[in-house]
Amino acid sequence: MTRPARPSLLRSAGVVGLMTLLSRLSGLVQTFFLSHFLGAGAAADAYAIAFRLPALFRRFTAEGTMTAAFLPTLAEAEAAEGESAVKAVAARFLGTLLALLLLGVGVMLLLMSPLAHLLTLKRPEAQGALTAYLGRIMFPYLALVSLTAGFAGLLNLRHRFALAASVSIFWNVAFIAFGWTTLHLLRRHGPVPMETVATVCAFGVLAGGAVQLLVLLPAARKEGFGLAFGLHLRDPWVARTLRRMGPGLLAAGIYPINNLISTMLASSLPNGAQIVLYNCGMMSEMVLGLFAMSLATASLPTLSRQAEARDWPALNHSLVQALSTSLLLVLPASLGLALLARPICALLFHTGAYGRAAADWTATTLVFQCVGLAFVAAQRLGNQAHYALKDYRGPAAIAALTMLLNVALSLALLKPLGTGGLALANGLASLAGMLGLALRLRPRLPGMDLRPLLRSTALVLGACLLMGLAAWSGARFLGLDAPYAFRRIPLALRLLPLILLCAALYGAVTAALGHPEARALAGRLRRKRA
Repeated sequence: MTRPARPSLLRSAGVVGLMTLLSRLSGLVQTFFLSHFLGAGAAADAYAIAFRLPALFRRFTAEGTMTAAFLPTLAEAEAAEGESAVKAVAARFLGTLLALLLLGVGVMLLLMSPLAHLLTLKRPEAQGALTAYLGRIMFPYLALVSLTAGFAGLLNLRHRFALAASVSIFWNVAFIAFGWTTLHLLRRHGPVPMETVATVCAFGVLAGGAVQLLVLLPAARKEGFGLAFGLHLRDPWVARTLRRMGPGLLAAGIYPINNLISTMLASSLPNGAQIVLYNCGMMSEMVLGLFAMSLATASLPTLSRQAEARDWPALNHSLVQALSTSLLLVLPASLGLALLARPICALLFHTGAYGRAAADWTATTLVFQCVGLAFVAAQRLGNQAHYALKDYRGPAAIAALTMLLNVALSLALLKPLGTGGLALANGLASLAGMLGLALRLRPRLPGMDLRPLLRSTALVLGACLLMGLAAWSGARFLGLDAPYAFRRIPLALRLLPLILLCAALYGAVTAALGHPEARALAGRLRRKRA
């Protein structure tokens, strides 16, 4: 049976990017909902801390380590035993993963109270108790999202990227629908305490997790994939995947681990610090998810097959193309987000219980968060290249060192910069991790040549300079920092056209300068318009 031609890396990444864009836009609505009803007080901090726990382990068992070990192993199984082995191995592995997750969730529910109090060490006892309660509600979400990521990875293996990348849209919609309906019913009986609002939002997380899994299951079954529940630890392919996941746990989860460290340190800051870090993390993940994760998701199957075939020139080309495209998109997004942080945060967060002071605090922290986004993106793509080459221990060792560096930088920067110092420490640690991965990759990838990447990055930096001047000048000309600008509609009518103008200017400049990926994207847009 002849397989259909596989789409190019850029086209696959474009499909993932489009779906991720829609997902992030729905995520902004979800964040607006959360800010409006929950605000930036003690209950909001408890929710943010409790949500970080399944989000942390999600990187270990979902889109991070699990898929990075799972997809290359399936490629090996297919090469060794044929197409039928892929479905059998996938079913046994996902069944094993679910069994292990259920055991882990049970243990974490028992340990939730001491863990929550550790993360809220310098806060009142009541806030620690609320955090533990919310954590027990939300932590089972880990099992739902991990299965969703597993089935999404299988669809990616079949180059069906669109539905797999869109599941977060359903999560956001389900969260908002559940939260709004429940709060609307509760408000019929009088004002709703913030602790109750936080509890409703916690159940909304579970509702969203269930909906996104149910949306994905029919497509996975149509491709012939299922789940064989149980501990299939004697299956050699399952055992190999789990062994590969082991050393990769720290590497894939280093960014959320650093965020968890920031959470612990932020307990010494005033109320609102946790939700400010949470919202800044959401904004940074919007950029990373839209660009870096789209490329990482699309590149892993391609890199794995090229590594399995020992096609080193093709692998080097795919890696350079992915890194070049990532920087092409992440660098201007980071710069624009930093320069326009105050009006953007006012538009998104200054609503309801989330006051102007909290929105300004979020904007200040977001500027520091933007410093390291390009490094985080490059580190994620570097990890994918190592996983494709079956190197799992190296990224784990590098991740451990960067985690220690992050702790040291966080402690040094916490007092002078507050939440901004914690955000900056994460970015600087990611820079060190990116450099470590590049040095380790060179002897493992024959003929590795990053000179095209350096040339394209120089072009991007030049275009970013022009775009940044346009954004800075436009913000002042339009008075986006003026007090009246915090009225939502006038602010949006000034801010959104400026963002579009800066994006168009940047795209035109990079294409005119001859950036290869910029020209390829511009050509594709022209062909679609023709």
